[in-house]
Amino acid sequence: MQPIILERIVHKVYNGYRIIAVCISKIFDERKYSFIKALSDHAGKAGYRLFIYHTCSDLYWQTKAEKGETAVFQLIDYDITDIVVTFEEGFFDAETLENIRTEAAAHGKPVVCIGAEHEGCINVTFDFKTGFEQVVRHVVERHGIKDVCLIAGLKGEKDSEERIGVYKKVLRENGIPFDEDRLYYGDYWSAPTIKAVRKMIGKNDVPRAVICANDMMAITAGAELQKQGYRIPEDVIITGFDGSVEAKYCTPMLTTSECSYDNMSEMLIKLFEDILAGKTVEKDISVNYSLDISQSCGCIAEAIQINTGEHIRKLRDRFNRYQDEERVLYETSSEFMTCDSPEECSRILGDFDFDRTAVVINKECLDDTVNPVGNRREKAFDDEMCLLFCTESDINDLPKDFNKRSVIPWLDKALEAGDPLVISALCFTDIPQGYVCFYFPIRMEEYGKIPLYVNFLNTSIGSYRNVKYQKYMARHIEDIYKLDTLTELYNRNGFYNALEKLERGENKYALVVSVDVDGLKYINDHYGHEAGDYAIRAAAEAVNSVKLENKICGRFGGDELALFAYVNSDCGEQVKAQIAEYLSELNRKSGKPFALSASVGAAVSSADTDFDEIMKLSDKRMYEEKSRKPNRRRD
Repeated sequence: MQPIILERIVHKVYNGYRIIAVCISKIFDERKYSFIKALSDHAGKAGYRLFIYHTCSDLYWQTKAEKGETAVFQLIDYDITDIVVTFEEGFFDAETLENIRTEAAAHGKPVVCIGAEHEGCINVTFDFKTGFEQVVRHVVERHGIKDVCLIAGLKGEKDSEERIGVYKKVLRENGIPFDEDRLYYGDYWSAPTIKAVRKMIGKNDVPRAVICANDMMAITAGAELQKQGYRIPEDVIITGFDGSVEAKYCTPMLTTSECSYDNMSEMLIKLFEDILAGKTVEKDISVNYSLDISQSCGCIAEAIQINTGEHIRKLRDRFNRYQDEERVLYETSSEFMTCDSPEECSRILGDFDFDRTAVVINKECLDDTVNPVGNRREKAFDDEMCLLFCTESDINDLPKDFNKRSVIPWLDKALEAGDPLVISALCFTDIPQGYVCFYFPIRMEEYGKIPLYVNFLNTSIGSYRNVKYQKYMARHIEDIYKLDTLTELYNRNGFYNALEKLERGENKYALVVSVDVDGLKYINDHYGHEAGDYAIRAAAEAVNSVKLENKICGRFGGDELALFAYVNSDCGEQVKAQIAEYLSELNRKSGKPFALSASVGAAVSSADTDFDEIMKLSDKRMYEEKSRKPNRRRD
């Protein structure tokens, strides 16, 4: 083995602990769960804490949703991380793993790769080959069986082909010819395995021993053979591989080969200590599998019986709770997506009563004007984010601003408890929305619900944003329909619609003001149409600045502006003065080469008088004023 020498890493412990960043997929898988539980136990005793950056899928299909999931690894804070661990079994996105290694190297952080070999890393691999060879040799050499077949995994898959090679090697060394017709593929799962067993029964070629490339296929093959009247192990020996927990609960209990994650984790912590101390360590480390002999090969007639009924009860309880939570989450999601406010979103999450969970989102998720599927972010997560929910936080204080470097509120308390922080990205298709952090105790029934919770949050937040954005767009389209784009006053149609809804209250009179910009043609001809637009906007601002409650202001076309309000007195002259004063002050500050002015006509009549009748009078007075001005020829 080639040694690797690392510089001593000088790092101030984070909140009293050294941090291991574990990058992993599908933590609820039995093997990965066992690894995390064992590593956390040994890490806690040595003063380490686990920050687990996790994806719910194995990233095999490279879908948009999977691409969004990988954003979680951008949350790794290398300034507080001491060791980066990548658990690469069942993690099919090589580019993402390469990016993690590159980023860690750029920050001077060592990377320990579990289940793979990479240049510049400490590589810890499982000796599947030797472990599987132990099982095959036990059947062929210990039991002396020559009548044997193999149910392999996926055809062409690396690990499956390696196990086929081991099988052929042991047969060859024991003078047993390899029979291609006795090689079956179970794809590591139940249905193809049942098909393989039925095929061998159908052609009356059931061997004395069936060696399987994993435990799930062995359990399935044994159950199907027993169903067809074969006795295990009296008629057929069955063996598995990988040491799953189910191997202890089948009848008879399964002979297999397993890795001790407890021993492996103890070794890893010692390795981490050496790395951080700058000691020379081996670059390539192999983890052994050990043969676990039980009843299915006939070596042990009676084993310590495990209460399978209790195991089934726990599984059934877990399944029933999962179904119940799935139903409640569906109802909660429907309620969440129609929330009127972010505060209501936080309250709904609080009503569900998540156990030790924090939900942190980008602030744009609460911005109605941002298209949730059309906004391509440069960074997956903002530095300043929004805490939408946290189990320990007062729901009345949420949502609130939150810096992502803090990971979760009450971090000290979570670290003291010692349970890992499991962090998953929240995304809508491939667009990151935030992250969720679970810091509950390590229990399979809790970890098994992580994808359910993540999918619920993805759907709920994404749907909420979609609904809010659609409502915003509906309002925006309505505004386009009723507002003038240049002045943002009502257009003619919007003005008349607003007029119908305006309440007169106790007011006895109706005021109509007509406004026309002076010298607009002159301004356009001598200074350009941008200057002309400026003049119209300025006149509109002057009209809109009039201090009257419940006024309606509109642009009827060109430079024709109008104001309507219900009033208690004839205040037309005061309104004209306010408009003139506004334009005079604007001229003083604008620095434009021309002065703005407007001709204004005002008319007041009974509140019951038709608007158009009053406007005819205000227009007449406006044109009379314009005709008296010396620059009227410029219009």
